[in-house]
Amino acid sequence: MSEMNLVVRSVSGVDLRAATELLFHQQQANKRNVTLDTLRPMVQAALEDASHIFFFGAFHEGLPGFQHGKMVGVLIMNVSFSLEHAGEVGWIQELFVREDYRRKGLGDRLITLALEWAQARGLRALNLELGQGHDPDAATNLYVRRQFELVRCTRLTKTFP
Repeated sequence: MSEMNLVVRSVSGVDLRAATELLFHQQQANKRNVTLDTLRPMVQAALEDASHIFFFGAFHEGLPGFQHGKMVGVLIMNVSFSLEHAGEVGWIQELFVREDYRRKGLGDRLITLALEWAQARGLRALNLELGQGHDPDAATNLYVRRQFELVRCTRLTKTFP
């Protein structure tokens, strides 16, 4: 992987299969019970909702057999209204880079695009959380470098069957 052509760009419909497979791999690594068949319509819906979902990917281009590049990373951000911030905010739902492509600046490049997009759209804040499966030191360093502030809170979830 010495001469890599790594690009970060918007994910489109031609990337549906690659995005679904990458997110499936990420969910499996976090021991979540999900199938490709249940994940695919969610990924497709996200791709179709460009007004509320920012969907960017990192790609290794120029590899044989990957016409649109091999998808090696993804950032998904939802946009919603916030009373707390008196306007629209972004929620970075997912930032994932394949293990064999980490420490090559892809996470930083994805965050840069998310910040630029959020500022251009006029978002009031970006939120995210670090959970199981994240490397807490690497993730915290990435976000602190970008001036994210640590907010202590308790998150409660009710899961439905």
